[in-house]
Amino acid sequence: MSTSAGDGGEAGQDFARVWTILAHVVTPTTFVAAIMMYFGAVRTNTMYSRLGVDQSLLGLSFQEYVVRSVSLAIEPLILILVLAFLAPSLHAWLLRAASGHLTAMRRLVAAMAVLGLAGVAVGVAGMADQVRLPRYAVPLSLGLGVLLLVSCASLHQRCHPGRTGSPTHRLVRRTSCAALLLVLLLWTVTEAAEQRGVNEAHAYRLYPGAMHSAVVYSARRLQLEGSGIKETPLPDPQAMYRYRYTGLRLLLQSNQRYFLLPACWSADPWARAIALPVSEGLRLEFSVLKLPPDCPA
Repeated sequence: MSTSAGDGGEAGQDFARVWTILAHVVTPTTFVAAIMMYFGAVRTNTMYSRLGVDQSLLGLSFQEYVVRSVSLAIEPLILILVLAFLAPSLHAWLLRAASGHLTAMRRLVAAMAVLGLAGVAVGVAGMADQVRLPRYAVPLSLGLGVLLLVSCASLHQRCHPGRTGSPTHRLVRRTSCAALLLVLLLWTVTEAAEQRGVNEAHAYRLYPGAMHSAVVYSARRLQLEGSGIKETPLPDPQAMYRYRYTGLRLLLQSNQRYFLLPACWSADPWARAIALPVSEGLRLEFSVLKLPPDCPA
């Protein structure tokens, strides 16, 4: 066996060892569930904190966070898993092609090095606020740059078989690279989820009719205040509920509480979120018609 082939085999074995280590630490199912739960938690907590509800009050479970992230995280997760599935085969194909097409492979290595350095430079500039980028674009640029540079280094060793390090050095480098890429992936997910939460909270401010309207009936006077809220005493003294409150919007029901907003909260800088306990002294009615509120001028 030639030296280059032996180096390629060692590179493949090192890659397999790194993959085995990662597979033992994080199984694919655990990885997918953890990413979905984390994405859902960051997005949900960011959105509700922008709407005036602290995350400590929500009390959402692991399953609820996962369910809330399905529609948003499923497509990025599919893309990540497809790339993870194709990456080893593509890497092995490039290593085999490097032996028979050295000139073309050297040009490809040079192009990958330029693109990798550019990606890292853009990411570092974004971290230093020298370049205005979407928040999630900074770790994404760093991750793609690092991935290109690592692949470039592997192909460069194949094109120059005499310039290889020790197996231990190569294994440590690949393991460190894998850990760095996982951290950058977590950073990207965090930034993307936070941005999604901010966008959804902003959409609620622009279109308050997107939330279901709610009517609260209470046995006692609740003193609910806020722009658009109307208190109506009910005439029947024998009725179980004596007061009706309209002009409310439902945020969510969780942790034995109803979280509500005044219907015209987006037009009132002093508007506050309202938390009502789930109890027999309250009855809530919700409308499936999402109509814009009739706010006072």
